[in-house]
Amino acid sequence: MNDATDAASVGRISPLSALERAIDSADWSAATSAVREGWFELAGADVADAARALLDRVPASALRGEPLLAMEFGILLNQTRFHRLRALRYFIMAVRAARSGRNTELDPVDRLMIRSSESAAFRLLGSTNLSVNAARAAMEHAHALSEDDRASITELPRIFAVLGVSFHYGGLTGEALHAASLGLAEAPTTAPSNGMGALALLCGIHALRGDLPHAREHLEYARTGPWTDRQRNAYSGVFYRLAEAVVALERFDAEEARGQIDQLLATTTGRHANEHWTTIVETQALTALVEGRPGRGLAELDEMVELRGAEGSHRARARLARIRSLLQLALGNPDGAAAVLKRDAPDDVIARIERARIALSLGRTGTALTELRALAGEHLSTRQSAEAAAIDAAVLLRISSTPRRAGVVQRLGALLDRSQLRLPLALLPPSDLERVVAALAAAGFAHVTSDSALRSLLPDVESAGLLSRRELAVLAQLLHTGSMSEIASVLVVSSNTVKSQVRSIYRKLGVSSREDAIAVALERHLLTPSE
Repeated sequence: MNDATDAASVGRISPLSALERAIDSADWSAATSAVREGWFELAGADVADAARALLDRVPASALRGEPLLAMEFGILLNQTRFHRLRALRYFIMAVRAARSGRNTELDPVDRLMIRSSESAAFRLLGSTNLSVNAARAAMEHAHALSEDDRASITELPRIFAVLGVSFHYGGLTGEALHAASLGLAEAPTTAPSNGMGALALLCGIHALRGDLPHAREHLEYARTGPWTDRQRNAYSGVFYRLAEAVVALERFDAEEARGQIDQLLATTTGRHANEHWTTIVETQALTALVEGRPGRGLAELDEMVELRGAEGSHRARARLARIRSLLQLALGNPDGAAAVLKRDAPDDVIARIERARIALSLGRTGTALTELRALAGEHLSTRQSAEAAAIDAAVLLRISSTPRRAGVVQRLGALLDRSQLRLPLALLPPSDLERVVAALAAAGFAHVTSDSALRSLLPDVESAGLLSRRELAVLAQLLHTGSMSEIASVLVVSSNTVKSQVRSIYRKLGVSSREDAIAVALERHLLTPSE
């Protein structure tokens, strides 16, 4: 969770040298000061081994009395695969000291650093609730700092960035943006500024949520402000690179997006050590989808999951369920897409939108509308709102005109115009995309579809199986009535026969209701005029 900084190049004594002098003289207070000054730098890849060896010389009694040293030592031990259980001992030692209200002698700056590191540690362990709780406690400590204390923390922007990441993965977007904004506000405006992590997080959250005007504004500052290429290409720049890739994909520039992802994966923290790997691989898979290579996207996703080993857990599968489902749908496999959601995805707004997309692809308009109606009252991101509105418009344009249809098209056009999103349209089947584009143009929003190389990333899914003549006759009667006895009377067969044929029709069309069967029949032109 750290980068080496450029601070050592500006003429001051490096934190590593200061730490070595303090430990050589057994001055534990000075050692704590050195750690406080170089909190992130000491955990950087270029000095971590040396810092770990120095702290290993500190007696346990001194670590108990200087909990900031214990936490830094725990962080350094945690970087080594075979010493993580020992690291946990020092985490616990430091956290207990920071949590204790009776420990009034603990420096408030140290307390803030320990609680923020606790948040990061729990986040890396997958304990989201504990991570968020620690982050909120750290924010309280940060707000309670005196001006002198605040001025003494050179790494305050990075601390806020760490807390922002914890809030982000805890699903608390507002708190994540607030923490990142505080970090950027505290950052120096001259190079090399240590606010890149906070700025990158702002870029990434806005881009991933679909707020492209805000993302582009922050990206411009990240490209031209007081930051170095080293920062943009190091751990602090992960969300910056992700944002660049997502914005490129919104204009269907897969080559640029692929370059950004490759640049990110080429760093030492890219493929093996990056806690953001699920977000990285999701963006990588979306890039393959825009390239028209969903099979490559699935292969790269599976490769990363295999590489991460035990981290390919249920939690990781849940985060990747949406992109897996999209890739399956792009491969013309709606059954596979539905199976992924059923197996891996929690029943949340993301799953409902994807289930509605699958239902649309299969012509199950009733099912799609049911899934979308379940979103009423939910808090959606801009991207989620645009995707739901696109599917809603596509469904209503498939069926007869309704009073609601014009309003949905207007809302979709306004969302796309304001957000600058285009991928929500590309994630419609080709025939639906064509109808939605025409409806948007008629509603005065032609510019939202003409300013990019817009195209569908999904195929039209053919109806599963041909219906027999008897089944077509039953389907034709379903247009007029849902009564099995009435259909049986018209066709001069038994009600049981009609029920059996209706079940067969539903199975072949991949639907579960009369309404959906009729919608598929009309959409796929399964009934001839004589029928």
